[in-house]
Amino acid sequence: MSGIMLSALPLAPILTPLGLGVLLLAPMRRGWQVAVALASAVLTLLFGLSLLGVTAGGAVLVSELGGWPAPFGIVMTADRLGSFMSVLAAGCGVFTVWLMAARPDPVREKHHSFALTSFLFAGVQLSFLTGDLFNLFVAFEVMLVASYALAVLGSTREQLREGFRYIVMNLSASALLVVACGLAYGTLGTLNFAHLAQRSAALGPNATVTAVGVLLLIVFAAKGALFPLGFWLPGTYPALPHATGAFFAAVLTKVGLYALIRVFTTVFNQDPDLPNTLLLILGAVTMLYGALGALSQREWRRILSFTVVGSVGYLAFGLGLGTPGALRASLAYLAVSVAVTLALFLIAAVAEQAGRSRLVRTRGFIDVLPLLAACFLLCALTVAGLPPTAGFVAKYGLVRAGLEQGSVLAGVAVGSALLSSLITLYALLNVWRGFFWGRRPRENPVGAVPWAERLPAYLASALVAALAVFAGPLLGYAGATADELKNNTRYILGVLGSRPVDLPARPKGDEVQQPKDGHTPLPEGPP
Repeated sequence: MSGIMLSALPLAPILTPLGLGVLLLAPMRRGWQVAVALASAVLTLLFGLSLLGVTAGGAVLVSELGGWPAPFGIVMTADRLGSFMSVLAAGCGVFTVWLMAARPDPVREKHHSFALTSFLFAGVQLSFLTGDLFNLFVAFEVMLVASYALAVLGSTREQLREGFRYIVMNLSASALLVVACGLAYGTLGTLNFAHLAQRSAALGPNATVTAVGVLLLIVFAAKGALFPLGFWLPGTYPALPHATGAFFAAVLTKVGLYALIRVFTTVFNQDPDLPNTLLLILGAVTMLYGALGALSQREWRRILSFTVVGSVGYLAFGLGLGTPGALRASLAYLAVSVAVTLALFLIAAVAEQAGRSRLVRTRGFIDVLPLLAACFLLCALTVAGLPPTAGFVAKYGLVRAGLEQGSVLAGVAVGSALLSSLITLYALLNVWRGFFWGRRPRENPVGAVPWAERLPAYLASALVAALAVFAGPLLGYAGATADELKNNTRYILGVLGSRPVDLPARPKGDEVQQPKDGHTPLPEGPP
């Protein structure tokens, strides 16, 4: 691949859904809309896989917009972590568009649901591939504007109520992010990730930089739905259409977790004690909150939404441990969590349609949907972290890293992780027993679910099984990514180059500008 193509490659997963999303705004028949939306999702996945292949050896790709180099211009950056997240999100996008195509929704499609979904994909890709903090804010807004519209499209009472909470919470977090950007720029004079890392390293442990880091932690904890800032999630995701809800659940909270990983490994890693302590506490509480919440619910997607909250807690727990082994296990768990969450929400889409109810207490569906029952059982074991699933591999790594870290807080978090896994297993086995097991009442008819709608659930479950089979390569990639994040020299050199960055001196305010026409400026005096 030539140098020009390599430098343009980080832009491709962003511009593809953005450009084809604009095309989807044009009036066209549904068949054409489906074809364009599918092409957008598949092309984005192919570009993401290309990024993954190129960066697998440790290369850092940089796209300079307008030819302006970092840190003065806007740059898109792809390293191992960014490419990994790009592929995970793009893969979920293909399944989402597939289910949207298989399940027509004339009301939402009339209001451009395909175009809005494509814009959502573009915002998510921009979040993973941007190289500076302010453009991360821009990416959040692109992503969230599309998600706001998708959250309330359809205008049911439930959507409007839950969508309002979702919008208010995310707008508040975005406002706080702007404040954090201003403080970071005022303290370090830059917002480029690589340059921030370089400047904060030169400054050493600093109270102001630590305060900026904690402010960013609060923002990304709200985006990632960590307790208590994730109160909006369990009500919002069940109110969405099935396809859109599956993408929201699998990917959107992971954007906040990605930002936490990026900021507290690549950028601000000089004084990690306070952020790591906060992450451990939030992670331990969020795991238990998610597990107990899942146990208390009786509807398919409300139960699964609480498992999403629990998975975010495990990721915060791993990041808060702060060791290379914990980071490696967290990255492996992140991939498992995205795949299994997508599969479970696609299974719920089939189950709710077949049972003609959101409730799990409809019984006897193992006779009608035996393959779906097997897929759900596999996913339930994966979420709980039982062998021989990929969830066990990742959670074993997290628990082991917690025990090796050895602090009292880490021990408490390990206890919370084990207890949460047991509660989650009980909650999901209750779902399996309530929906699939037993004798189905004859007065409850079975809703028809075409194969085109079942197939995404089966294929996503097969992907979950494949992660267990290929756990070795997954852990190997996660380990290499963790090593790269712990030593950010390669990232900084890849973005800024080896030459020192010369910044102009800060103006003092007492310089006198001489006019070019030779007139002497008026002396300052009292008014």
